[in-house]
Amino acid sequence: MFTGIIQQTGKIYQINPQGSGCELIIDVSPTLYAEVEIKSNLTLNGRALTILGKETQGKYYLLKFYLAATKLATQYQGQKKLNLERSIRLGEEISGPLFYGLPSGYCQLISRENLSGGGIKIEVNWESEFFQYLDIKDQVCLDGVLLIIRDIGKSSLLFDIYPETVNLTNLVEKEIGQYFTIEIDPMVKKVAQILAKKSFEG
Repeated sequence: MFTGIIQQTGKIYQINPQGSGCELIIDVSPTLYAEVEIKSNLTLNGRALTILGKETQGKYYLLKFYLAATKLATQYQGQKKLNLERSIRLGEEISGPLFYGLPSGYCQLISRENLSGGGIKIEVNWESEFFQYLDIKDQVCLDGVLLIIRDIGKSSLLFDIYPETVNLTNLVEKEIGQYFTIEIDPMVKKVAQILAKKSFEG
């Protein structure tokens, strides 16, 4: 389980084809490298992946992951930073909803505005059956980053992103037209699935 509170980022070191999938190698901080173990989980831009290997090469501290489909690697290619989060540990304080690191889909950046003080305002378009179940002040994760919905359009969500979040994550690197992974509160998703099933059966 994850909180969407991003404290650090990593960088892509290599992406190596392996059969129908690929090996994804990420360069992380020495601190994170020392803290995590093989077979533990991290979210990379909101997608939970299992660490399959660790290796140091000079100044690089490398974690190895496997992606079952090469098309999944496209969401990481070309990015300077990846948002990283360790799974929660027993005894940690949890101040918001928990997420699984399983994206509910992809949303497209359609506008971005710089705010005074270093923050940004973004608007994303999301074509999904789950959209209708979201409301202002609900919490979602974009590329693994916990954000609060400030406003809702016909098929769009608006967010104000504080300067600290801008500095700690890669959200500001996205260009208009590019995509974020999006994960909604698992409880909202489950209720939506139940209601959709009842509507279909009725």
